[in-house]
Amino acid sequence: MTTMESRVREALVVSADECALVDALSSAAAAARPPPSGHGEGQTPHAASFFEGFALKGIRVDSVQPGALDCSFTVPPRLTDRSGCLAAGAVVSLVDEIGSAASIADGRPLKVSVDMSVSFVSLSQTRPGDRLRITARALGHKGAYSGTHVLISNAATGEVVAEGRHSLFGKMKVVPLTITTTSKL
Repeated sequence: MTTMESRVREALVVSADECALVDALSSAAAAARPPPSGHGEGQTPHAASFFEGFALKGIRVDSVQPGALDCSFTVPPRLTDRSGCLAAGAVVSLVDEIGSAASIADGRPLKVSVDMSVSFVSLSQTRPGDRLRITARALGHKGAYSGTHVLISNAATGEVVAEGRHSLFGKMKVVPLTITTTSKL
């Protein structure tokens, strides 16, 4: 084994304490979410993942109309970065999930995200306790593709925090995964 391989292996080692922390988070998230419900005849129910629950906990849907959602959200400390600002990854999760919901609100079946573009306008000004307004709307549909727009703003000031565009695709053919290569890690 080369020195580089040993450093990579060492970096990837997870301690028992770290495993216990993740297990505790996963258990708490699973206990907090309701059981999955069906989405109609012939469709598989969707259970929220740990990450969806982690990012979306506390979001409030204020209004749903065909192709549009209006939500409010208070930034929790768990979604901040090292500098105490709203984390970019949390914003991307919000654009993904709420953009998907706008497509569903427009009468489209659950789809898979294929492309997102997010502009982080003023994340450095967004802190825990700030109330956000999140609006999403379906831009349109062409065949199996859908497009959505998500705007995240500070509810108190109206300042734009982030803006995202989201492309989704449906009617996907499921292909079994086959592994053709092996890894030595």
